[in-house]
Amino acid sequence: MADFRFTCPDCGASTVVDGGVRERLLAVGCPVCGRPVGSAAFVDATSAEQ
Repeated sequence: MADFRFTCPDCGASTVVDGGVRERLLAVGCPVCGRPVGSAAFVDATSAEQ
């Protein structure tokens, strides 16, 4: 499963998440500030590590 770098566009919180967590964050928003997030808040971290 791919890893994604999540960065909240509102509060700047950043972490690496897997696909399941990405889907959950898209559904419920940022775990730090609670603001909604869209797919633009995620970049593929798997290819960056190689």
